[in-house]
Amino acid sequence: MVRAFIVAVVFLASIPGVGGAVRAQQRELPTLRDEVKASTTRQSSPQATTATQQRQNQDDVIRVDTNLITIPATVMDRDGRYITDLRKEDFQIYEDGIEQEVAWVAPVEQPFTILFLLDTSGSMGYRLQDLAAAANAFVRQLRLNDRLISATFNDTVQVQWEATAVKEVLDSKRFRLRGGGNTLLYDAVDYALKRMKKVEGRKAIVLFSDGYGSGVFASEKSTLRKAEEQDALIYTVQFDTAPKEPPRNVNKKYFYDAVERADRYMRDLAQRTGGRPYQVDTLSDLGQAFGLIADELRRQYSLGYYPKKPLETGQRHEIKVRVRLPNLVVRARDSYVVAKGK
Repeated sequence: MVRAFIVAVVFLASIPGVGGAVRAQQRELPTLRDEVKASTTRQSSPQATTATQQRQNQDDVIRVDTNLITIPATVMDRDGRYITDLRKEDFQIYEDGIEQEVAWVAPVEQPFTILFLLDTSGSMGYRLQDLAAAANAFVRQLRLNDRLISATFNDTVQVQWEATAVKEVLDSKRFRLRGGGNTLLYDAVDYALKRMKKVEGRKAIVLFSDGYGSGVFASEKSTLRKAEEQDALIYTVQFDTAPKEPPRNVNKKYFYDAVERADRYMRDLAQRTGGRPYQVDTLSDLGQAFGLIADELRRQYSLGYYPKKPLETGQRHEIKVRVRLPNLVVRARDSYVVAKGK
């Protein structure tokens, strides 16, 4: 087992007795119930329809390689079914309100490299066996030519295996998780972003955590900034491990502020990269959440264009991706930040 140690004066941002996100107020994240409902609609119809059919909604991503911008995009009809037969001329891309020339569109069959990042800190406790089962089920839903990196984290990051073809993972590897320790969430996300920066082609990070944590070398702000500068989709699956009310020895304002911060971080990581945030209240829902992510990864286009205006470090650019055909909706990242050296 390769270990990527994150050293440490470790402090835990979680509240005493609180390991996960309490539902103090209703958030903007899509609920698993909404996703399962959409999935059920899809399962009663063909999994993918032709471009002459209609629409619905989802979210997605972008990349910056020198002057080339690539944007993973998902297209759906109004019934929530994926549209997988579009061509380059069917898309329009606008940057800062100016239409760009679509340079290429990669078909949905192109494989992904996925980094599976699992929180195994003390707050996960006895749930690790169920998490391992859900993770193994997730792998079985990927394409055989996709590649998977597996890493867990608590007060260190442990890489279980490096990029490995899914076929080989199914033949020889299984998730076996050990828990305990604090939650260096921000350092773990920072590690994942640095690791995926080296990966070519389509890539995604799937993060499972309750959203509570801290960082020694990284912070909430620094990781969100790095995520916007990179081209990896991030899908977050947030598991509720908190009590419904603050423990008696915990200040109520501190408790609810921590809950809101955890929710916001998991939501922002996904939405700023074009991925999707999920919340699950029970581990029995985990398999469904992971299944919806795997399903979406199998049905994404990659669009590429060269911006008409020069790129300047630190600039934020707004993006709008549209489809020329009626009654279809495309989900794609809506902005990016130019990193140094790009």
